[in-house]
Amino acid sequence: MTGDSLTSAATTPATAGPAESPSGPAPATPAAATRRRFVGGALGAGAVALGLGTAAHAAPRAPAGGTGRRVAVFGAGVAGLTAAQELAERGFEVTVYERKELGGKSRSIPVPGTGTGGRRDLPGEHGFRFVPGFYHNLPETLARIPAADGSGSVHDHLEPLAGVLYSRIGGREDLQFESNPDGLPSVEEFQRFLIALFQQFTALPAHETAFFARQMAVFATSGDLRRNGEWEQTPWMEFLRAERMSEEFRKMFAEGMTTHLVASRPDVASTRATGILSELYFYALAGRGSTGYMGRVLDGPTSEVWIAPWVARLRALGVRFRVGWAVEELRPSGGRIAGARVRDPQGRLHDTEADWYVCAIPVERARALWSPALRAADPALARMDRLRTEWMNGIQFYLDRPTPVINGFVDYLDSPWALVSISQAQNWARDLPAGYGDGTVHDCFSVNIARWDTPGVLYGKPARECTREEIAAETLAQMRAALEDTGREVLPEAHIRSWHLDPAITFPGGEGGTAENDEPLTVSSVGAWNDRPEPATAVPNLFLASDYVRNTLSCATMEGANETGKRAVNALLEEAGSDADACPVHGLYVPPEFRLLRTADDVRYRLGLPHVLDLPWP
Repeated sequence: MTGDSLTSAATTPATAGPAESPSGPAPATPAAATRRRFVGGALGAGAVALGLGTAAHAAPRAPAGGTGRRVAVFGAGVAGLTAAQELAERGFEVTVYERKELGGKSRSIPVPGTGTGGRRDLPGEHGFRFVPGFYHNLPETLARIPAADGSGSVHDHLEPLAGVLYSRIGGREDLQFESNPDGLPSVEEFQRFLIALFQQFTALPAHETAFFARQMAVFATSGDLRRNGEWEQTPWMEFLRAERMSEEFRKMFAEGMTTHLVASRPDVASTRATGILSELYFYALAGRGSTGYMGRVLDGPTSEVWIAPWVARLRALGVRFRVGWAVEELRPSGGRIAGARVRDPQGRLHDTEADWYVCAIPVERARALWSPALRAADPALARMDRLRTEWMNGIQFYLDRPTPVINGFVDYLDSPWALVSISQAQNWARDLPAGYGDGTVHDCFSVNIARWDTPGVLYGKPARECTREEIAAETLAQMRAALEDTGREVLPEAHIRSWHLDPAITFPGGEGGTAENDEPLTVSSVGAWNDRPEPATAVPNLFLASDYVRNTLSCATMEGANETGKRAVNALLEEAGSDADACPVHGLYVPPEFRLLRTADDVRYRLGLPHVLDLPWP
């Protein structure tokens, strides 16, 4: 979930990344790595897990046996900053070029002119930041970034969420699930839960619930061969037989697992990618393969708590930043990248040279860099043209009173625009009215909009065709239709002070025209795994790091971006002949009791047989 969309002080999972599998990316440790590098990386990961020390505070190590130390990193999102940190800690000279702002989609976006009396501007964002319990690579990095106030690491500033609220319309009670509630529910809350549960069972036929459980069992025990073969080529809608099911089934299990979480439509979303994300959520809720919580959020605006301390750490390691500089061309020569052309904030073009290049910009911008010569050198770069993007952008509403709703996120399953929200102030360790805005704002409702092509309830227009004001009014109307349909008043107009729409949404033709999006998300459509490149390209000194690069989640996530940043560095170290430790990379959790079943399914798949549980359903 952006906004990413979706851990405890011990960040490392019980199991580290597995060896290469047909459905997974390259191994965590390069195949030709020395035993010293492998052992060193493993010991480093263990030290982080046990709280004995972190690599972030070790002295940089000079690369050995390499052809050069200069690295140009294009893009300062999670992937680019991850690569910069890992390289700088290993003694490389790193320069990061970023066309917009440090932090990419994960940064905070101050609302200009809203701070008065010495207060900061109100914090806006592309979408709320959520760290699910099944993330392990990103938390490992967060644990190695010193906090701004000196109180441990950024990881120590993650606050656990209790659960999720499925908010329904038409007078239905909202269904609330909490994995770690603060206390026993009141009599009224318990009564509402029972009503919601009864209404859910009434709306969703029992045989459809059983079928969904059967399909999840099929996927959970499918081997890597079937996942990467049959399920990669099967749309999630088809896997669930959703066209034969009720509307409630489609909302809960088809769209709820795709559009609402990662902006991908269920009719085009890959079963492989969607199934992996779904099973990990269920494992995390059950306390398996996770850090013990459903998920966490930072205890303040992202840039203050995470991005600014991260940049400070990188500067201390010698990383140089060129903000407002955009890469426009890569110049190949002699089978390598000989240089790059970048445009500075004043619009002037510059030629820059480095020994190594890490491209960590989004897919829609990266593929524009691939010249015919580069595409010929590596066909995987040309296949990136087939990768699909969708929109998931945020809007924040600022209220003059605390409005927590739930210590977790709210999923508006019936909303035409596939809304999901978090009430942020309840998790922020700061006095919001004293420190931000004009002193009257006590809460920030951050809302992700994941469906921009469906007509709304107020104006009958899709979000793409609405003005900013119409988007705000329409979003509020859809939230109120769900939160306030049983008699409660949650978002009264009198308590809404202002709102802020992600500035990536622009109107080149003026308000009232069709909107454009400067920051879309890569989605995992059917067959997209085969179009995703590896971190190492066929050009020896060019590496890729972004969530469109092959990673274990294969969705637009901070976890995927962080993982590919580390994998790109590992590939670079291998090519450079460096004896520095490889970055430890964690694989997906697999329940031990499923391992034998998955191996057996690999055998059946090789024989051309269906999954043993995939039988006709009455």
